[in-house]
Amino acid sequence: EQMHWLACALYVACRKGVVPTVGRGGLHQGNGVSLTRLLRSTHLSLVQFFNKARKWADMCNLKKELREKIDKLERNFAVSNVIFKKYQPIFVDLFRDPAQDPPKVARSRKSKRPPCTPGELFDFCWTLFIRVKAAFPSISDDLVNSYHLLLATCDYVYSNAVMDKRDDLLNPGFDGGEEGGEREE
Repeated sequence: EQMHWLACALYVACRKGVVPTVGRGGLHQGNGVSLTRLLRSTHLSLVQFFNKARKWADMCNLKKELREKIDKLERNFAVSNVIFKKYQPIFVDLFRDPAQDPPKVARSRKSKRPPCTPGELFDFCWTLFIRVKAAFPSISDDLVNSYHLLLATCDYVYSNAVMDKRDDLLNPGFDGGEEGGEREE
């Protein structure tokens, strides 16, 4: 449990720091310590972190800005958690089920990389959603706008797979929303 409190103290200390940036001569809040790495190192779940961080904020009389940062991070996590639960069935409706991916085969360094699998596409699509969502902080904790962004991301990836004729990725049971249930060739 001491490591958990240390993680909270370290997170707060890191957030208080300011590091100069390269190029524009600006300053960056925090020192680049990854919260994910910090939590993994201390075997602390994100939910446990939020509970302890609130208590830590009370004990240390932290500034309102840092408390709001922790609250926003928690709301962002809650939204992402709900959206991810919606993402999985949407993905399987559009694409082949990643659980059915064939096992990875060892290949030599010189051989050509095989085309992406549904599992890799699943990871790519979710990562793209998270990256775009992070670029728009005003919607990061907004469930409705985040869901719309998820749908737009899935549509974008699906459209590209169709245009590239990647039938190996597409769910043959999904008609693509076209009349008669046939995809255009």
